[in-house]
Amino acid sequence: MMKDTNYRLSLFIVVAVFLISSCMAQQLDIVRDRKAETEIVISEHPSVLERKAAQVLQDYVKRITGAELAIFSSPSGTKKHVVYIGNTFYQEAMGKKVVLGREGFEIIVREGQIYLTGGSGKGLLYGVYELIEKQFGARKYDQGPAWVPKRSNLSLPLNFHFCYEPPLRYRESYYPASADSEYLDWHHLHRFEDLWGLWGHSFFKIIPPEKYFRQHPEFFAFTNGKRSATQLCLTNQGVQKIALDYFRRAIADHPDAVYWSIAPMDGRGGCTCDRCRKVDQEEGGPQGTLIRFVNGVAAQFPDKYFTTLAYGYTAEAPKITRPSSNVYVMLSTIDATRERGLGDNPTAASFRRQLNDWSKISSNIFVWDYTTQFTAYLSPFPMYDHYQGNIAFMHQHGVKGVFEHGSGHTLGDMSAYASYVQAKSLWNPEVDPIEVENDFLEGYYGLAAKSIKKYLNQLLNARNTSRSTLDIYGNPILSRRGYLGPEKMTMYKDLVDDGRKAVTGDPKLLSRVNLIALGLEYASLEQAKAYGEHPLGFLSKKDANQWMVNPNWMKRIDLFLDSALRGGAIELAEVNGSLEQYRKQWLTLLNKPYLPSLLQGVHPFFKPLFLQDFPANGKTTLNDGLSGTIDYSYNWLLFDGKEVEITFPFSRESQPAQVHLNFLLDPAHYLFLPDEVKVESSNDNVSYGRIGTHKIDSSLIREGPKCYPVSFGLKTQPARFLKVKLSFSQEFPAWFEGSRHRKPLFAIDEIRASD
Repeated sequence: MMKDTNYRLSLFIVVAVFLISSCMAQQLDIVRDRKAETEIVISEHPSVLERKAAQVLQDYVKRITGAELAIFSSPSGTKKHVVYIGNTFYQEAMGKKVVLGREGFEIIVREGQIYLTGGSGKGLLYGVYELIEKQFGARKYDQGPAWVPKRSNLSLPLNFHFCYEPPLRYRESYYPASADSEYLDWHHLHRFEDLWGLWGHSFFKIIPPEKYFRQHPEFFAFTNGKRSATQLCLTNQGVQKIALDYFRRAIADHPDAVYWSIAPMDGRGGCTCDRCRKVDQEEGGPQGTLIRFVNGVAAQFPDKYFTTLAYGYTAEAPKITRPSSNVYVMLSTIDATRERGLGDNPTAASFRRQLNDWSKISSNIFVWDYTTQFTAYLSPFPMYDHYQGNIAFMHQHGVKGVFEHGSGHTLGDMSAYASYVQAKSLWNPEVDPIEVENDFLEGYYGLAAKSIKKYLNQLLNARNTSRSTLDIYGNPILSRRGYLGPEKMTMYKDLVDDGRKAVTGDPKLLSRVNLIALGLEYASLEQAKAYGEHPLGFLSKKDANQWMVNPNWMKRIDLFLDSALRGGAIELAEVNGSLEQYRKQWLTLLNKPYLPSLLQGVHPFFKPLFLQDFPANGKTTLNDGLSGTIDYSYNWLLFDGKEVEITFPFSRESQPAQVHLNFLLDPAHYLFLPDEVKVESSNDNVSYGRIGTHKIDSSLIREGPKCYPVSFGLKTQPARFLKVKLSFSQEFPAWFEGSRHRKPLFAIDEIRASD
């Protein structure tokens, strides 16, 4: 097997030998002056893979040169050279067996003939595509048709030899291009749909609560003093029996599946019954019951591979039990931010420790990595300089496979670029990322490449100089004080406009540059939700105490959505992100009555201050006329205290008769409603009298995320100060079935007072 670090050196030697040999006419002609000098030979009874490899080679040689290489089951004797595809011919010619690892390939020229051989899986086909790209110069940049050069001659050096085995056995880059089967084969990528008979968070696919919970609640997790359909009770013998029966049927139905997932559901804690708790105490946490359960199932199917997730409450390695030899553990990098690489990012410290601990007890480690912003797929997310480095880090630390979770089947920020760089890095973790980037930018954007490269570099520079955090659940609003600040956004748009001008006469290249502009437009629209009455916002002042929506704003939204649809965007965010939902969200926002308020322009005082992780528009958030959406990171101030006081000092004596407030209920993100709202008034900011009270029965309100408005009348009396007091029990509602490892919070947005 060729050492990974020798991959680039080998390619350099191949190219150098090719150039020297050409000058000395020491080459094997495949096509000369657009005439075939070679034919393809496959066995009389070829496998599906051998036939496909031959047809792919034939197809691309014809696309490049116009010459068609005939395919035979034995040499015709009419051509100078033969391309033998398949291991049988190599073994006969060399007198030895093909010894290649999983998905490896070998291409060798010997005595005027070319031999293509492959290891298990699609190694043979991968070798053909390597030949087409590395030697013939074709490229497959995205899910569209491949780019092929037009040449009269194709040849290989007489001493050509290229052998490679991929160091990672599982390689997936989850972007729109992964829907193209040829893109996957060309770049030697996998899809979980093709490898896994059961994927991801699978507990309830194995034992569905809707089928079993009513009659067998004991099959499910004991949490907060009762059985709930949150996870499975893994020490229950009935659960194991049903799981074994499930896999017997599923494996029989899908015998070609390589992996089978046995993993907890997303985001909720495990069982705490006496049996499970005893195991977990021995093992150091809930990962103990999980690994023992997975091992128990895997033992019954020793010829199959099972995967499970080291994620959330099962992230730590167990103290006693080792995963079986046919069990793969998939770690997650979900807690790491993306502005720095996994190797030195402080937020990835727990991942590095977990990877080290799991590696001590298992050599079968996969990683579920994240390379997109799930709350804003299209928004610029400049982690471009870490794709290759993160994959190299994981490989160097013994990881056997990587799932790069990008934007999936929908358009994301630089998704074609991200997929291409990741694909090259997954195949060869030591590849030069600058070479790959230059190859992609020049081939994909043509004359616009120089401007796009400047654009990417400026994003990276702005990320570094502003010390921005790249959170996979962040958004353009939070980044407007960092790398997506107003001046920087202007600079980015200018650079992209330069790229547009460079390719104005080429519709294909122009459409690709326009997708980058689309991402900047999305970021601008999202930021407008927070700018409000601002040159970059969607509101303008109607009179002293009232706002109005800027004219034609909805036309701008519709133009953006039309471009997004044509560009391949299916959704704009992981949750509630369809294009139609986005339009409805804006309609709701724009159709909202922007009513006058006595609090407009008043700067409130907070006791205590809101949480600084989500500062929204700071102290003006509550009376800037902008309503929060169901996304807690937009225009909401978050608190975790029992008592919160917000005091508004009027510029002159006022008599508010009503108060209107908005809260956000989002149990999935630990946001609940306060218990009580009190309003007090004062003339001296010392002596306050209560003028209104409203209680909230949070036990009756369970579904979220949703905005929860509160309005009530006040006892009118002249005042110079208005104080809103919020009481929050800091206790989870009885109906909440999620994990309680975090503190509950509450979120408040607009407060409006009217006379």
